[in-house]
Amino acid sequence: MADEAVIVDLLGNRGDPVEYTVATGTAIPKGTLMMISASPQTAVIATAAGLFAGIAANEKTATDGVVKMPLLTHCIAELTCGAAESMVLGGTVMVGAAPNEVTVATGNTVDDAPKVVGIAQETVAGNGTGSVLINVGKRR
Repeated sequence: MADEAVIVDLLGNRGDPVEYTVATGTAIPKGTLMMISASPQTAVIATAAGLFAGIAANEKTATDGVVKMPLLTHCIAELTCGAAESMVLGGTVMVGAAPNEVTVATGNTVDDAPKVVGIAQETVAGNGTGSVLINVGKRR
């Protein structure tokens, strides 16, 4: 996979990690944006339509047998915009069209706060990388 998040600063209690269940046969690189996929507390690699859960705190291989993984929920991370996507200083961002990419959140997405990844700390155009304040649970 490409464009994984790079953690700049852990906030709260070392990034306020939250443990989620993940599929045993799935590879998940460290820094992958994750979304809630099922109840109870199950996560998969994020897509544009998902409810953002956090950022994978460590790597998981498809053959390691791991079924629980911590996701960082409070940090500043360098995230990448897709080729036709962007982020604007102070604006909210959501998961973009491709895994590990973000884009400007629409008004409807902001109203549906669980889809918001965080607040852009700089303005970035397509294929650029910029800082985003991630604070799952307090997104607006």
